[in-house]
Amino acid sequence: MCKVSDKLKLCTCKTKNVGQLKHYWILKRPTKKTHFVVGEMILPADIGEAADKLNQKTILKQLNDGNIFDVEMQHQENDILELHFTFNADTERFKNMLPCYGDYLAYAFKFKKDVWKKTNYDPFEIDFDEVRKGKIVNSFAKT
Repeated sequence: MCKVSDKLKLCTCKTKNVGQLKHYWILKRPTKKTHFVVGEMILPADIGEAADKLNQKTILKQLNDGNIFDVEMQHQENDILELHFTFNADTERFKNMLPCYGDYLAYAFKFKKDVWKKTNYDPFEIDFDEVRKGKIVNSFAKT
């Protein structure tokens, strides 16, 4: 399976387009501004329900047990944190970790009452502004 590492580090970095990074995160905050989004949705990989739940649990534990960011962050109620992981299921590293269909995973978490909780990932969420973003280091567990 495509197992997320239990040693994630969310680093802030100076890049204009985190979407060009292999693994990245985006912190979003609710806004009253009007946004318009144009694009085509590409669905994340289907890694199976068991693997998906394990990844969610691994990420939530790290988010709520300590600071996985490289800088001090002041999260606010209803902040959304998106994590995006890119992989190639055909590479030697993932060859024996099937099922991995597709080439990326996306997870979203909402900050509520001082803890992170799993929320649905919506690539067209328009009621939020990007606050911070950066690179994910130590993305997948070593096999």
